Amino acid sequence: MLLSKARFEEMTDEQVNALLFDEDNERVRQADYALLLGTEPTYACLRAEIAASFYAQRGTVRIVATGAAVSDPTETECAVMRRRLLELGVPAAAIIEEPNALDTIGNMICSLGAIYARGNVTNLRTIAVITEPFHMRRSLALARLFLPRYIQVFGYTEHTAEQRRVWREDARLARSVRTEVSILSALAQQHLIDDLPIGD
Repeated sequence: MLLSKARFEEMTDEQVNALLFDEDNERVRQADYALLLGTEPTYACLRAEIAASFYAQRGTVRIVATGAAVSDPTETECAVMRRRLLELGVPAAAIIEEPNALDTIGNMICSLGAIYARGNVTNLRTIAVITEPFHMRRSLALARLFLPRYIQVFGYTEHTAEQRRVWREDARLARSVRTEVSILSALAQQHLIDDLPIGD
């Protein structure tokens, strides 16, 4: 089955897991910038913890926390993540707040603008995308679609095995996994990302 033909209801757990949960994304590689992708506040804090771990392992010296006031109109996702990063010891000078992105595509476009405002983007060579495991496949696909091709993009996340094990029993993860499969399939149908084979 090709990704463009994939329907969540027709996929086995093994197919879903192979598509979304890649433990290679837990490997630390150095990046000029890390893009920390926002979401609702509770889980934005979890993503900030992953970014703080990446920073502590010397993965980067600059984190763009990106996300507007989407689920909570009183506070931006980037502000929530910045606060958690500071609590975890990431210095304020290492954090760039990007408060305009409304979704994952916006995360890429707006983050590049935030980086551009601070220097010459042609000097950029590497960017790490930081998010939760279930969200990584789409995030990397969109980063490679919307960021300049000369920039090497890779992901960093944590707890991949745990999310792969529990997503069926966790209501939020189950809903999110279904959404990811649907969006990835639609992107492949539109020829915006590679139409990957999904194992039988």
